[in-house]
Amino acid sequence: MGSDQRVVRCARVSFGRDEVIDAPRDKKLIRYLYAHRHASPFEHNIIAFSATKEDWLEILREINNPTVQIYYSGGYVWLNLRNLINAYELMPKELLEAVRDRFPTVWSVVESGGEISDEELEHILYTTDEEFVRKRKETSSGWVGLVDSLELGTDMDYYTFVVECPLFVARQWHRHRFGSYNEISRRYTSYGVRFYIPGVLRKQAKSNKQASLDEAIEEPFNSRIISMIVKVVDTSMELYESMTQVGVAKELARGILPQFMKTKYYWTVPRIALDNFITLRTHEGAQKEIREFAQAIKSMVGYKGTDKKNKL
Repeated sequence: MGSDQRVVRCARVSFGRDEVIDAPRDKKLIRYLYAHRHASPFEHNIIAFSATKEDWLEILREINNPTVQIYYSGGYVWLNLRNLINAYELMPKELLEAVRDRFPTVWSVVESGGEISDEELEHILYTTDEEFVRKRKETSSGWVGLVDSLELGTDMDYYTFVVECPLFVARQWHRHRFGSYNEISRRYTSYGVRFYIPGVLRKQAKSNKQASLDEAIEEPFNSRIISMIVKVVDTSMELYESMTQVGVAKELARGILPQFMKTKYYWTVPRIALDNFITLRTHEGAQKEIREFAQAIKSMVGYKGTDKKNKL
């Protein structure tokens, strides 16, 4: 599951440029990421190979690095590309050959220890994703796309999604920590700033302090406040642009942008954690905006109930 380009896409989302393909530059970026130990983009490429539980336990016994995470489920050993790189000496030879075929640029960089010249990179193959997203669903506040999946009928089947949503939805989403995230960074870029403006303003629920009712506040307050929100968003954006134009660092200027601003990120997650997300975030007590995302994901990849194995 994945490609050389997947590493690049999950790195370049920081700049909002994940849809761009430029093989010569992409290869150099992979070299840079490896040499400077920017590890998280590698986590969105998933590897599974057939093995026994005893094979898995033998690998774990040999690992001398407590940060390497390798899982066993359904007759397969599961790990991401970052963890494989950190423990590749313990991996079967046939697996490494398959990884080299799937990730020729990444593996050439790894085998060189990051010391590979531009000329050498030029002659190395570079693999790409077949398409930007396989499926895409719109919601009232953004969209979610299925980038890739590796389904072998186990609890550790893996999925990669790309999400565009408001900041307050993302911060709820990031509470689901069994998975990998790479997100656009307003430290790096002022490109493509967009905002979510709700169509109606829901009432506060009386019985649940953190929830809303699926009922709009009365007019003319609903329309009047939405107009005020638009003005605040426009004013904050004008101030942001003025700050960056006179040289204020983007990492400070971004502080003026409201939580209605949209963010974008890649999320790679195993089925057992994905099912937990679907269970919790399709519940009627979940916020409407994130509930719509959870329902969209469920419609794309289904719900398998693997999270029921967790007691907590």
